[in-house]
This record gives sequence, C-alpha cells and structure tokens, in this order.
Amino acid sequence: MTRSVPAVKNIVFDLGNIIMDVDYRRFTDTMRWDYEAFMRFFGSPFFREFETGKRSENEFFKELNACIPLAPGDEKRYQDNIHKAFSMRTRTWAMIHWLKKRHPVFLFSNTNSLDFDAICKQTDLNRVIRFFYVSYVEGFIKPDPRAYARFEQMFNIDPAETLFVDDREENVLAARQSGWKAETIGDEDRLFEMFKHYTL
Repeated sequence: MTRSVPAVKNIVFDLGNIIMDVDYRRFTDTMRWDYEAFMRFFGSPFFREFETGKRSENEFFKELNACIPLAPGDEKRYQDNIHKAFSMRTRTWAMIHWLKKRHPVFLFSNTNSLDFDAICKQTDLNRVIRFFYVSYVEGFIKPDPRAYARFEQMFNIDPAETLFVDDREENVLAARQSGWKAETIGDEDRLFEMFKHYTL
C-alpha cells in the first residue's frame, strides 16, 4: 500500500527562528548600543567569516570596535549578555524531546562561537540534541552545498530519509537540491502543521 505521506528517519533543525526566536534588539538594548549599527556589522562579510571559523574572537571584537566603539569591559559584557538575543520556543523544544525518543535529531546551524557558547550555557541544548553541525567548527555555512555534503559525511545519513526545517528559503532549496526533504518554516504554528504531512 502506498503511503499518503512521506516517511522520514532523520530530523534536522536549524537553530535561529526555528528552535529559538532571535531578537538582537534585546541584546543591544542591554548593551545600550545602536541596534542598526550592530545589525550592519551582523550583515557584514567579516561576520560570515567569523561564522565559518576563519576569524578569531579577538579579531571579532577588534572589528566590532570599528563599528561600535567599545568601552572597557564591553567584551565581557558581550559574552555575559548575548544569550538575551535568543529565547527558546517552548512548544518546539517539547516536540524535540518527544522526537528524540523516536528519531535521530540533529542541529544544523550557521552560528559562531560567542552565540553558541552563550546559548549552551543558558540551556541544555547540547545535552538534548546529541548530533550537531555548527558552521564555525565545520567551516561551511548554508546554503553552500559543501555544508550539506559535510553534514551527510559526518553523520552518515541518507538524504532521502532526512527532513530539514529552516526559516530561510535559500537554505531549504539547497537542501532539496542535495536530495533532502526540506521545509521552510516561518513560525511555530507552521512547524507543527508541517509535521502532519510526514510519517514520524
């Protein structure tokens, strides 16, 4: 009998705006920095290099200082407060706890050492999700096809058995081109609606 919905084995989650909401304004308000200036830095080529591990944390703060003059102690304040940019989506987090009892659950994130270390200190993210690909360690960011190939190699997964959810259309399209099942998720309700169309 033909299945009416596709079956999946591996479930791969993006981090930002999938597992956690991202709002850097909460962070910049705490730091009393100009939000627009920080977001210009966030969108810079340097930041992409930082997310692929090509630049160090020392270089990060030197580059940031050129955009937002840093006061003494701001590097430590940054590390202590960057977690405020991220808040857990509690329904999604509960679903992950349910899913991980039935499927391999993976994290596939474009991120950097400062953000990811802060998130892990504030949550049990890396204790609940055992398998994770973070771009600053692996050297490739989505939607670079090399990131998906590296992910497959790391975890020895079959793309045809893999479901990936991300908030960026370009990352989803790249996953589909690599043979993955993939869905663009705009909000938490859409995530739960999407799962109805797969056999879990």
